[in-house]
Amino acid sequence: MNKRIILITFIFLIYFNSYAQNNGKDNIVGTSFSIQSEIMNDEREFQIYLPDSYTDSDIEYPVLYILDGQRYFLHGVSLQKSFVEFKQTPEFIIVGISKNPSDRNRNFSVNSKKYLEFLKKEVIKHIDDKYRTSNERMLFGWAYGGGFTVEAMITEPSLFDAYIAASPFPLEERIHKIDSLFKENKNLNKLLYFTSGTNEGVVKQGTKDLNILLTSNVSKVTNWTFRELQGEEHRSTPFITLYHGIKKQFSYYPELQFNNLEEFMDTGGIDYVYDYYQKRAEKYGFPKELSDWTMFSITRNAIRANNFEIFDSLVEEFKATKFIGRLRVSRACSIAGFYLKNKQHENAIELFKLIADKHPTSERPLNGLGDVYKELKQKRDASRYYKKAKKLSQSESN
Repeated sequence: MNKRIILITFIFLIYFNSYAQNNGKDNIVGTSFSIQSEIMNDEREFQIYLPDSYTDSDIEYPVLYILDGQRYFLHGVSLQKSFVEFKQTPEFIIVGISKNPSDRNRNFSVNSKKYLEFLKKEVIKHIDDKYRTSNERMLFGWAYGGGFTVEAMITEPSLFDAYIAASPFPLEERIHKIDSLFKENKNLNKLLYFTSGTNEGVVKQGTKDLNILLTSNVSKVTNWTFRELQGEEHRSTPFITLYHGIKKQFSYYPELQFNNLEEFMDTGGIDYVYDYYQKRAEKYGFPKELSDWTMFSITRNAIRANNFEIFDSLVEEFKATKFIGRLRVSRACSIAGFYLKNKQHENAIELFKLIADKHPTSERPLNGLGDVYKELKQKRDASRYYKKAKKLSQSESN
């Protein structure tokens, strides 16, 4: 009997495993293709990922070019999906340029001039001819690829809008050329975002020297960032660098928010917020008016800091927009509740009533009104609102 059960179970497992395999499907990310390069005199492989909206739109998209695509193409795709989902960047095309096993790092060092020509005249031309691309391009490279990325900025500063370099190496000779670049392009406005880990030896020294040079020429270059990545090693810097480099390039795209009230004040306060939205509108065509999320999140920072003076000034600043009436119940009630906490009963009543009118099926603002009148020792009014809230609660449960 036991042998029969074991045999039946074994047969079932074989069948189930076969069924699962037959009904599975490949997880394909993007498309791989090759071109015969006349410049490099061999065949070169690429991967390309198109945005989800590409087929059903006529939009022209920015393009991110990733060196060592065999390593980092999928990371770029993952970042793009996440950024777009959380509205941190617009959609963009991703091109991974794979390195042939025999190349080692020659493309990025002794053959760098030829490789840049290949990138410009064959890769970018192919992508621009075949796909709907905008004029906005980003280049990412790591290690020797990062050094090449810096050289590309020096040699072809107009080819890309953003040069993102993780642990760039070697930099010694390239640093000397950057000084000439500044003299020839006094208003250079291209993003250079570069990093190194804390324990990267000569790599760290090169980025340190580059940072010193950029700092001394800060009036000549308007958009660069250097980050020393604490606790990261040579192999981990590319993942963090690409994330922050892309965010930096699209820095005016997201709705603005701050981690805390101190950050809001240190950045420039409300004047900075209005300036941000003006630049956001100019660059991306968004409305220049502050979003409801920005107004609420800044106000919430004042609540979390328990700073009533700044909180009250922000609510007054944003009052004409009537943003509180458009917030979800819990967020709007947190503002009314902070007025109650600070004994500003009239303001609390006004807001709780506004919220109750906007959300007639919600018991929360009614309970808030009950709390205000209870604190004012107006028991009849407090009881009236508590009963209304209870009736709503019972109605919903039924």
